[in-house]
Amino acid sequence: MVGVRRLRAPLAVACGVLCVAGLVFGLVFAYTARTLFDAGRFSDRVAASLEEPAVAGVVADQITDQILASHRDLTPYRPVVRGALEYIVSSAPFRAIVRRAARKSHATLISQSGENLALTVSDLGVVLRNALSMYPQLTEKIPARAQVVIGAMSDWPAGKRLLRVLEMGRRLRMRAAIWLGAGFLLGATGFLLARHKDRYLLRVGLGLAATALLVGAFARFGGDILYGLPKSHTASELVRGLWPAFVGPLAIRMLVLAGIGLVVVAGVTSQFQKVDLAAIWRAFWHRVDDSPARARWGLLRALLFIAVGMLVAFNPTATMECVFVIAGAVLFFIGVQEVFSIALRIIERMHVRRGVDQESGRSVVPSAVVVGALVLIVIGVGAVWLARDDGSTVLAATPVDACNMHPELCDRRLNEVAFATTHNSMAAADITDWMFPNQEKGIRTQLEDGIRGFLIDVHYGVPVGGRIKTELEDEQAAMEKYTETLGAEGVAAAMRIRDRLVGEPSGERAIYLGHGFCELGAEPLLQALEDMHAFLIQNPNEVVIMIVQDEGVVPADLAACFAKSGLEDLVYRASVTPPWPTLRELIASDQRVLVFAENRVDSVPWYHLAFETFQETPYSFKDPSEFSNKPNRGGTSGSLLLMNHWIETTPAPKPSNAQIVNAYDFLLKRARACRRERKMMPNLIAVDFYRTGDLLRVVDTMNGIKEPVIVPAP
Repeated sequence: MVGVRRLRAPLAVACGVLCVAGLVFGLVFAYTARTLFDAGRFSDRVAASLEEPAVAGVVADQITDQILASHRDLTPYRPVVRGALEYIVSSAPFRAIVRRAARKSHATLISQSGENLALTVSDLGVVLRNALSMYPQLTEKIPARAQVVIGAMSDWPAGKRLLRVLEMGRRLRMRAAIWLGAGFLLGATGFLLARHKDRYLLRVGLGLAATALLVGAFARFGGDILYGLPKSHTASELVRGLWPAFVGPLAIRMLVLAGIGLVVVAGVTSQFQKVDLAAIWRAFWHRVDDSPARARWGLLRALLFIAVGMLVAFNPTATMECVFVIAGAVLFFIGVQEVFSIALRIIERMHVRRGVDQESGRSVVPSAVVVGALVLIVIGVGAVWLARDDGSTVLAATPVDACNMHPELCDRRLNEVAFATTHNSMAAADITDWMFPNQEKGIRTQLEDGIRGFLIDVHYGVPVGGRIKTELEDEQAAMEKYTETLGAEGVAAAMRIRDRLVGEPSGERAIYLGHGFCELGAEPLLQALEDMHAFLIQNPNEVVIMIVQDEGVVPADLAACFAKSGLEDLVYRASVTPPWPTLRELIASDQRVLVFAENRVDSVPWYHLAFETFQETPYSFKDPSEFSNKPNRGGTSGSLLLMNHWIETTPAPKPSNAQIVNAYDFLLKRARACRRERKMMPNLIAVDFYRTGDLLRVVDTMNGIKEPVIVPAP
């Protein structure tokens, strides 16, 4: 029994040490698992690392070498290409591209079978051509869908070492819970073994706080510390650049863990004696000021002071950061200890009021229970924060300071936002030979102007005699249908053109944008999707909605166009029922294109029936006085609302009508009435001739966007 009692103290100490180690290492392993093995967080970190100049420079060199290797005629322009790449690599559009590539490649990179570290980045040409727009002789040599591979192991010596780190992390991620559980269990065991339980908790709390602060400091400054260790310059730059993105955020978690340790210390000390920080400081300063009796210890201390002084002098920013963290920890500790003291005083007053027998020493609520409860509450809050599904990394790669051009819209759900929308978006007056246009400009210009909702029609067609001939499965049925849309005059014009289209097709059958008949005007759907894709690549914080009037077009064929254009990578793939994601969440997931069809969706997973999701208003208004917000297609069950707002003058829409109905006061009054009557935001406000009147201004007003105050020049 005597031997067992002698072992209690060292066993308690060992349990306390292992408790601290288990909690710290368990948290490190848990963070590592989330960062490396969660596709979203991993891709965010990879893309965020491009903001570091060191990483941006290495990536720019790799991409430049690959582009020149595949396009050797660009070799004389290497400095120009390299300069443009160094600029765009850290830009938001390129980071969004890399984030998408990292998410796609994550399974291969992290899986057991992953033997190489590489990211295949598509759509680089879109961004690079835009950056080199002042050099037309260069842009024409760079394909829009250019692909490059970055981070290949063969290109930098540290690649194999990083793969070993990933392999080790793969083994350890399953052990994080074991370490954390063991830490708590050993801590409880040590508490039971300890004779002086208050001293045990005090030492464990101090050890946890000190260890967490040291690990946090290494997480924060480790990249600079390890910078000189790799032999190659490229590896050194990658260490310095990747460290802040992948390891740096661990410092915040360590600060929280250190705070939990300080709460334990404050709780324990409040029970017997408050910590006199002033006395501790005086004792510390006395040690610093008092020279050791032995010369060798004095010399060692002097050298330590010199090293610390040089470190402070050459790293003032890091020094100030550490000083502020320590000062914050001290203030936090004082505040928590004061809370415990106040709680104990309140309990004592309650005892006196209830006539507690002071001589017996019994309390209605023992002070230790009160302090313990408060400590557990604070620790619980900290543990929940550490264990939560941390969304702090979301958008780290692409800071979202504005969604659809306005910061106010980022945290609103999709069904709470109004989108400026064009009716028959493809029917543009600036397209040669397009008869009966509904809009002044084509889809690419509409995007640049701020249009984010598109109502388009698609048809099969073949090029014949310089125009596109519509493929009609049932010509008589088509005549009846399009007569309702285009009127007899429009159909007659289409048939006159159609009758002149004789001879063999000069191209293959394809999907075209056209209103009713492609003979009246047509543009390849693929070209429009490529334009939209290019715009969204260059503007990674924009969300668009598209409703397709699919006249006989098979969904699989339309999906093939989306895939070929690259736009399929950006389509929304989640549920089209409430609660809708916010615009920020759509941008974070890079699912920024919502696509709906009027007739068929078949098995295309991201293609949805429009009027199962949308409600709408009528659309056959012949006069402004006829406007109505009554339910039309979709009834009243959909979670989104389409407000149709144009005057029907088939076959030719009239800008003069748009001048009236698109005017600010008129359109705003209708939109507000629609919201009031239908009890939901009109999400798509669709008009003809969007540049005529004040569509964009009305949409901003509906979204609560304040107009900028224009100060007249003095």
